[in-house]
Amino acid sequence: MNHEKIHYVPGLISAILIPLLFWYYGNQRVHPQYTVMDLGIPSKIRPENTFQNTFEPYRNWNYKKIVVKPNTAIQNQKIYISELKELQARNEKESGIEFIINDDNSYQDFIALIDAMILSKQDMYGVDIEKTGHFLLFMNTKILIQ
Repeated sequence: MNHEKIHYVPGLISAILIPLLFWYYGNQRVHPQYTVMDLGIPSKIRPENTFQNTFEPYRNWNYKKIVVKPNTAIQNQKIYISELKELQARNEKESGIEFIINDDNSYQDFIALIDAMILSKQDMYGVDIEKTGHFLLFMNTKILIQ
């Protein structure tokens, strides 16, 4: 009786190699890893507290006003970064940029403004929640919160 040889080697290689390939390529990230956005919430203003977390001392500064049209901040981000770099180069005291945003702007517009601050290496910016709701950049400040 003639028996044909059964070759188990190719099947064994496939049985071991295919799951390893799925495991290796399946664990790789397709999208960039998301990071955390640090937002500070101002404290309540109380008469007994000497610490005032407010924009009042900075309202009379010389701000360049830029209107952020809804859903256009990502497309205009390079323009915003060039404006920020220009302001840094001038290095004027008590100056800044006021990005005028309103209820029609999206969360993506807000994130694009924060990204512009990070890309231009700005560390003093905030949102005026008390009155205008605008996104503000401060130049030449020693301490933002008094």
